[in-house]
Amino acid sequence: MPTLTQPERARGGLLGLAVADALGAPLEFAAPARAATAVEAGLEMTGGGSFGWLPGEWTDDTTMALCLAESIGAHGLLDLDDVTRRYADWASSGPKDIGNATSAALRGASSAAEAREQARTYVERTGSGAGNGTIMRAAPIGLAASSLAEAVDAARADAVLTHGDARAGHASAALCGALLSLDEPLPAARAECAGEPKLLEALDADAAELAALAANQTGACWTALGVALHALTEIDDYERGVLWAISLGGDTDTNAAVAGALLGARHGVEAIPKRWLDVLRRRDRIEAAAASLVAIR
Repeated sequence: MPTLTQPERARGGLLGLAVADALGAPLEFAAPARAATAVEAGLEMTGGGSFGWLPGEWTDDTTMALCLAESIGAHGLLDLDDVTRRYADWASSGPKDIGNATSAALRGASSAAEAREQARTYVERTGSGAGNGTIMRAAPIGLAASSLAEAVDAARADAVLTHGDARAGHASAALCGALLSLDEPLPAARAECAGEPKLLEALDADAAELAALAANQTGACWTALGVALHALTEIDDYERGVLWAISLGGDTDTNAAVAGALLGARHGVEAIPKRWLDVLRRRDRIEAAAASLVAIR
């Protein structure tokens, strides 16, 4: 397969994320049987779902990824206070969908330090902080970084703005490692998950085991990571990989978005079905964000 240029990877990765997010959004938290039936029937960009998504409308996954990408484009890797302000401005705008940990961390935050403290407090209070709200947005870091060390450090620094469990940061770093090693993504991802059994088990899981994770550990960072890497390494086709991720049910938009970012970065925009791209909303913003990631090099 021809090696894509960095601009091609950035464009494919961001558009791949957004298209998959919008495609999976109407089935968010659907039971596996319902999601599989929808995919088998020929899932398209119809909109709907519990949040009333419009056809081609993307969710918090893409919105936060764009906040991050636009900050990187403006300030490089990584102005954490600027990233926090962009996240917090969006969170205070009344979005249709926002995760509990993310909402708690960003409420009233005007600096990275404030967000980190609120994220830490949320974990102490609830015991919950290893969700997929960081891996879903982390792709711009892997698409912009010029080195693995730069990428994984930035991914972990971004993650703790909203999620106080270190495993969320490791999942984000693993995704970015995979994006920088698309020909050998699994070793790169595993290296960032050393000593974390749930993450490593998800990376080693087969399709049946991942289906069980998607059904029973919906919203966990390891579920999204395992599903995405399986779609990349075992399916390695944008349309089939994204549809497979959605067919598992559970957090369909996030699982598909992370898989879509990897597959889009590997194969480029040409691999994304035109019928889906044509329905995607605010494509101009996504294209501009992708171009800004290239400009920092």
